[in-house]
Amino acid sequence: MTTPPRPIETVGLIGAGRMGGPVGRHLRARGWPVVVLEPDEANRRALTDLGAEAADDPMDLAGRSDLVLVAVVDDAQTVDVLRGDRGVLAGARPGAVVAICASVRPDTCATLAAEGQDHDVHVLDLAMVGGERGAEAGMLTLFCGGEEAALGVCRGALSAFATNVSHLGPTGTGQIGKMVNNILLWAAIRADVEALRLGRALGADPARLRAAAAIGSGSNRVLLEWDQQRLRWPQKDLDSALELADGVDVDVPLVRTLRDLMAELSVDDLHDLR
Repeated sequence: MTTPPRPIETVGLIGAGRMGGPVGRHLRARGWPVVVLEPDEANRRALTDLGAEAADDPMDLAGRSDLVLVAVVDDAQTVDVLRGDRGVLAGARPGAVVAICASVRPDTCATLAAEGQDHDVHVLDLAMVGGERGAEAGMLTLFCGGEEAALGVCRGALSAFATNVSHLGPTGTGQIGKMVNNILLWAAIRADVEALRLGRALGADPARLRAAAAIGSGSNRVLLEWDQQRLRWPQKDLDSALELADGVDVDVPLVRTLRDLMAELSVDDLHDLR
């Protein structure tokens, strides 16, 4: 039986780049002790200058942390830092919580959660929604999967950088929630662009159309945040969604078409409709 979740006193952060860096800064601003592991010297120093301590490797970091946030790039990096003789699971103390914040496959999360039980560790997935803007503002939304008790002990630390924390079910369901959210985001952006292009061609001003649609039945958040969209990850998100859909034999023709349509868009296309 796994040891109950530890009270969170120190937060370990693996990855201090575009998302992890702001997360670490907000944690330090709230007074949380932070241990950081980050290969880029400038990114690492940005946190150590704020009082964070540097770790030698994942095992060292885990042994000094009650909550480990894994904010790396993908499945391969996530698995690499958790497994192995010098990995997080090898170094984590009984009852520690490990939170996968990278965008990874739900089944990867579930597999690592099972391995975590073997090491007396609670593994959650905390899928970050809101992008770099949300991270920089400390206003991320977290879609979470895993044990509710383990998530509960983390909420104080998570409030340093997230304004909404939703528990969706077992470990891996947070990633499913993020996938669903991002499909809807990219679909809204493409639909908005086509609708506004048509409206402009017919003689209406796009800015006035956006303002009107934003209070109508066609309202969506993109209309209200038009100049803030960065279009950084649509292909990655949609490729991943299609792979998962194929794996469970679900036909998603809109998503398949949307992948190609989003590949045609750039931020300049949105700026053209301001």
